Amino acid sequence: MNKIIARTQWLGIFVVLVGGCQFAHEQAVDHYVNALSMHQAALDDDAIQELQQAVQWDQEFSLAYSLMGDLYRQQGQYEDAATAYQTACTLDPWAFADHLHLGQVYQLLERFLEAIDVLKRAVRLRPDSAEANYTLGICYYETDQYDEAAKFCARAAELDPDKSEILSSLGDIYRKASDPYKAINAYKQSLEVDPGQVEVMIRLGTTYIQMERYDPARLILEKAVAAAPESPDPYGTLGYCYLCQKQVDQALASYQKAAELNPKSCMALNGIGVASMMKYLNDRQNTDLAKQALEHWHRSLEIQPDQPKIRKLVERYSSPPGTTSGPEATDMTP
Repeated sequence: MNKIIARTQWLGIFVVLVGGCQFAHEQAVDHYVNALSMHQAALDDDAIQELQQAVQWDQEFSLAYSLMGDLYRQQGQYEDAATAYQTACTLDPWAFADHLHLGQVYQLLERFLEAIDVLKRAVRLRPDSAEANYTLGICYYETDQYDEAAKFCARAAELDPDKSEILSSLGDIYRKASDPYKAINAYKQSLEVDPGQVEVMIRLGTTYIQMERYDPARLILEKAVAAAPESPDPYGTLGYCYLCQKQVDQALASYQKAAELNPKSCMALNGIGVASMMKYLNDRQNTDLAKQALEHWHRSLEIQPDQPKIRKLVERYSSPPGTTSGPEATDMTP
């Protein structure tokens, strides 16, 4: 008889516990539904409060943590988003979206090693996700692991060949990995998808310059100038290309245009200085050119003092006009 009474008591306790858990979960679901409605009404702060109530009722409600992470991420509260996504991933190790989003938040927080660990899991969960492969590749790139970066970014490009951003990033990776031919191919593919990418044109032109292939560099940089005539960067890079070809007058004109568009561009000011000094070294009677070079270098150093190469040029060429001596013009680069 005592055993029957004890079993009955335990059964009653079990029923109460189960009923209590069911009630708590129902309350959590109600708050979650409220949060969805508030999010749709653009009341995200209120939605987050509802989600906080939901997880108080049910601490294993992974959907609530996932949505909370999404809302924090949209608001730019990345630390809070990371905390929410971490819990969601712990509760549901098979949730691809939560792992991807946690990795992306870590990336925004520049916690790249943590991002890599999480994103590797995301790629295992969904190997055909271009976004996951691409984000993992970029995080490897940020940690100077260029072989792994190229591997995953190339896979992303295979999965989504019409995404110019992936292709241009692949070009950046190959360029850092000292594989300029592959970099050029990736940049060209990116421009085939989206021909109007001025920044990619500049990076392609710069890669050509580094390979001393000045003619194709000049052609693509002239296209960049035509595509963005109000942007100083294409003019500055084109000026450097001209300088490398010893076309000093064209270089000076390009740098001057860049400085006109952005008077605080150190690249443009330094380039004007170098081109002017190169002209002076070929015509030492024209001391105004030496003065012009020093003036522009000084202005550049006022904007950005930490330029040891420019400071060295100033020291070298600051002797009185007419007595300037030093290396030939070909030894100077902006």
